Amino acid sequence: MPIVQDLYKIPDDIMMKISTGENIRYGGVVRNNKGQIVKHLKPIHMSEAILQYAWNNRDTLIKVGKGGLYIARNYFKSKKKQDPDVVGKFREGLKVYLYAVRNGALTMEIISDMMERLGELKIHPNSEKINIVLSVEELDVLLNQMFEYTQKLAGDNAIELTSREKETLSHSMNPIINLQHCLETQKRIFELAS
Repeated sequence: MPIVQDLYKIPDDIMMKISTGENIRYGGVVRNNKGQIVKHLKPIHMSEAILQYAWNNRDTLIKVGKGGLYIARNYFKSKKKQDPDVVGKFREGLKVYLYAVRNGALTMEIISDMMERLGELKIHPNSEKINIVLSVEELDVLLNQMFEYTQKLAGDNAIELTSREKETLSHSMNPIINLQHCLETQKRIFELAS
C-alpha cells in the first residue's frame, strides 16, 4: 500500500493556534477544540512548497550561495596562478620515475631528470603557491615505499647509507622533500656503484 503525503499552505494565525493546541488539523481540515471547522486547507504542489521554503529561508540560501561562489572563485584563481608547464613537467617526470621504480628499471638519467623537475619547482617565482595534487597511488609510493626502495638499492649495491641519509629518509614530513632526499641518495648510490 503506497503512502501519500499532501502539502498544505497554512496561514500563520491558524498555524499558531495549531501549535498551541487550540486548533487541530485532520488532513486538509482544521477544527477547534469543540470540533467545529475553522478552515479548509487546499493542497499545494511540491514546486510551490519548495519555492515557499526557499522564500522563507532566502537569507540563509543567499549566504550559502555567496560562500560557494567565494570558494569557487578562489579555487579557479589558485588554478590560474599555477604554471601548467612546470607542474605538468613535474607530474610527467614523476610518472616515469614511479614506473621505473615499480619495474626495477631506474636509471641515472631518470633520477637526474626528476631532480631537475624538483629544482624547477623550487626556483619557480610562485613556488610557495603551487599545489601539486598527487593521486593516492602516487602518495603511497612516495610515502611508504620510497625509503624501502632506497634501502634495497643500497643493499643490492653493497653501499652503506650514511646516518644522515637514514635519519632524513625516515623522518621527512613533506613528500616532496622526502622525494628530493631519496633522489639524492639514489644518485649517490648509482655514482658509487658505477
